Amino acid sequence: MKPYFLLTLTLWLGFSFSDTLAQTNPTPASSSQTAAREMRLTVSDGTELYVKVSGKGRPCLFVHGGPGAWSHSFEVLGINALEDSLQMIYVDQRGSGRSGKAPTGNYGPQRIAQDFDEIRQQLKHPTWTVLAHSFGGILATEYAYYYPKTISRMILLNGTLNLNYSAQVQIDKGLEILKPENPALFLDKTKPVIDRFMMIIQALNEKDKYHQLMYTTAEGLRKMNEEDAKRPSNYSFGQAWSNYPEYFQNFTEVSKHLKMPVLVISGQQDFSIGPDHYKSFKFPNQTTVSMPGGHVIYLEQNVAFQKEVKEFLKKTSKKG
Repeated sequence: MKPYFLLTLTLWLGFSFSDTLAQTNPTPASSSQTAAREMRLTVSDGTELYVKVSGKGRPCLFVHGGPGAWSHSFEVLGINALEDSLQMIYVDQRGSGRSGKAPTGNYGPQRIAQDFDEIRQQLKHPTWTVLAHSFGGILATEYAYYYPKTISRMILLNGTLNLNYSAQVQIDKGLEILKPENPALFLDKTKPVIDRFMMIIQALNEKDKYHQLMYTTAEGLRKMNEEDAKRPSNYSFGQAWSNYPEYFQNFTEVSKHLKMPVLVISGQQDFSIGPDHYKSFKFPNQTTVSMPGGHVIYLEQNVAFQKEVKEFLKKTSKKG
């Protein structure tokens, strides 16, 4: 994965444009549908978004991480195992993967949250489940804060809600892996944590050891690289996100306002986000599962991942 494909969470934003949406080849979604459909939906600022709908059951938006990754590798490497229980809606975020660049250059969290809700409106879903990975956790939380009535439940899979915290986790683990002769360079508190984080990532990449923060098996890395090699060279979001101070807020403070059921799955060897990061989350209706595995737990521990998600779906089925 590229160095900036680091984290996965959710955004918070809150505008509704139910009367101003443009759509290419609109087709109402069906909760019983099994045949996959791929489409491009145009949102209110003219950005074209790649969307794929596949599976059966209640609708579920998948929010990928990155920042600036794409949904394909997540889909084919394990998330699609949920398609027998959920109608999965895979979206490549603006400026990412198969989606178009933002005509206005807007890659802020509120705009992306607005994208999610405009997709929901175009697909004609009153509510849906939201499943987010890594940096997608921030995006999902942002979305849930501004549109809480549209989300029946949320699943955070190896999700971060605090980029500064997760960056420090990577610095600490990176130093443990590298054992540099001059660790003070990475521990200089006069430098912003994100700057020191980028330094440790560069050092890990130079030693071909960055993957040790994310994967517990070499096979997992090989499979991910194989799928991500197919990715279009569209990195607009990945190049722009750090210009938005909003992404560096502590979203754990936002989480205490979100009352929908939330399942948090954390990998005990996930040193991209932090194996204990979930302990700071404050969702009032939170179920937490900590299990063996790294950052791509949906690939490396797919059976256990499926079990926890499907049990959560059964427990919360009356909520939509």
